This record gives sequence, C-alpha cells and structure tokens, in this order.
Amino acid sequence: MKNLILVTACTVLLAAAPALAHGPHEHGAARLDVAVEGNIVEISLESPLANALPFEHAPRDAAQRQAVQNMAATLHKAENIFVFPAEAQCRIKKVTLESEALPEALLAAKTAAQPEQAQASKQNASAAPAVEPKAHADHDEHAGHDEHGGHADLDASFTFECAQPEALRGMDVRLFSAWPALHELRVQIVSPTGQHAAELNEQAHTLKW
Repeated sequence: MKNLILVTACTVLLAAAPALAHGPHEHGAARLDVAVEGNIVEISLESPLANALPFEHAPRDAAQRQAVQNMAATLHKAENIFVFPAEAQCRIKKVTLESEALPEALLAAKTAAQPEQAQASKQNASAAPAVEPKAHADHDEHAGHDEHGGHADLDASFTFECAQPEALRGMDVRLFSAWPALHELRVQIVSPTGQHAAELNEQAHTLKW
C-alpha cells in the first residue's frame, strides 16, 4: 500500500512538471521532486551535467574520470546534501545515478574492494583512447558539449528512511555548495500537508512542508 501511495505521489509530481519547466536543459538550473509518505522520503534530481561537471560528454582522460568519480562520491553521501532535522533520524537507504554520457562504473558507489580496481582501470584506460557511450558512438558531431552544442543530463534518485517521521518538517538542500555552477532549483513537493512548489537558490535553500 505504501509503495502505491509513493507511486501516486510521483505521478502527481510528473503531472505538475510543466508548471515549473522553464525550457529543456537550462544550465544553472535543475529540478527536484520530493515525495514524503510515512517514514520514507523519495527525492528525484534532474540536472544538466554542466551543473556538476565542466564537461557534458564521456570522460576523455584521467582527470575527467576522476571528476566524475568525485561528483558521484558526493552524491552517494546524500545525507550531506539533503539534511533533515536531527530528531527525525533519517538515514539514506538507496542512491541511483544515471547519465547517458557517463559510464555506469564511474557513477557507482565505491566499496572497500574497489580502490585497487579503480587504479587498474585507470592505468588501462590511460593506455587507450576514451570511448563515447553507445548512444553517441554513431554521432561524433554531437559527442561533446564543447564542440557542437551537444547536451547531457544527470538523473539521480535518493531514498531516505526516517525513524521519527513526525519530526519531518522539511530539509536543508546543500547542493549549491557542492555544485557552484548551480544557481536555481525548481522544486515540487508532495507531503502529508499537500502539494507544494518552491524555488531554491544559494541564499534560500531550506524547504518546509
């Protein structure tokens, strides 16, 4: 039943999307959907990749691969990005990161066994040219944002579980400090108090419901 309610909430958020959309792929802006049901908070983030990285294509060298891994590591520590009242005792349960421009391996959460694997992959990759994702392999003219205006997005989802949901009154969004190129978040919220819309920026980054 709880899953059905969350799916319904997400459907409402999708239906409301045109109200906040100011045009596709707008650098400096991103979309955030928040669904609160019981002790579960589902957060969906949709952003141009340029808000998080200085490029919008598959990483082409070791420095760019490291930049992707650093970005992913920041988002996997979602409790530092979406900060709930301490008394709500919220814990991150799941993080999913996706981008058609970036390799899944670089977006995955790192485990204790991975540093050596990452170093080996880095050495192997440095000996071979970077390969664009399959979706763009046949269209080199659109492979990178720097060349012909090609664009790519990042889609991220986060699931939090809160031990004291009655203390869930809002959250502080600290994505602006992590992504200096981001200047505006357009937010839709579905919570027990109803449906809300908000816009956040570097100065005003707290949500209440």
